[in-house]
Amino acid sequence: MRRHLGSDYSVHQLSFDDPNPMHIDATFLAVGPGIVLSNPDRPCHQLDMFYKAGWTVIHPPQPVIPDSHPLWMSSKWLSMNVLLLDERRVVVAATEYPIHKMFESLGFECIKVDMLFANSLGGGFHCWTADVRRRGTLESYF
Repeated sequence: MRRHLGSDYSVHQLSFDDPNPMHIDATFLAVGPGIVLSNPDRPCHQLDMFYKAGWTVIHPPQPVIPDSHPLWMSSKWLSMNVLLLDERRVVVAATEYPIHKMFESLGFECIKVDMLFANSLGGGFHCWTADVRRRGTLESYF
C-alpha cells in the first residue's frame, strides 16, 4: 500500500485480536475527523497512536441482532458497519437501536435502513459501497 500510494500519504498498519478476520469495518472504523469506532471484542493493538493524536476512541454498544438470525459470512458486529454520507449523517441498520443512540449522542443524524436480511449475505453498508469521488483536501490526523 505504501509503495502504491507514494509519499503523499501516510499508511499506518494496525493489528487486532481477531481469530477470524473478515470485515475490517465491523472491527475498526473512522467515523469522522478524530473519531474512531473500535470493536470491544476485537481490540486494536495500536490504540495508543490514536489517543496520542487526540482522537476519541469509542467502543460501540453490543449489537442487538437476535442469535437466531442467520449470518453466514459475517458477525453481529455489522451493527458498526455504517456508511458516512458526510460529517453529520450516517446510514445505520434500522434495528440497531443502541448504535442509533450512540451516533445521536455524537451529533450525527441517523438514516435508518432495514437491511437485516441482506446482512446474512456477508456485509453491511460500508462493505457494499465505495467512494468514487471525494470533496475536500488531503489532511493528516496524526
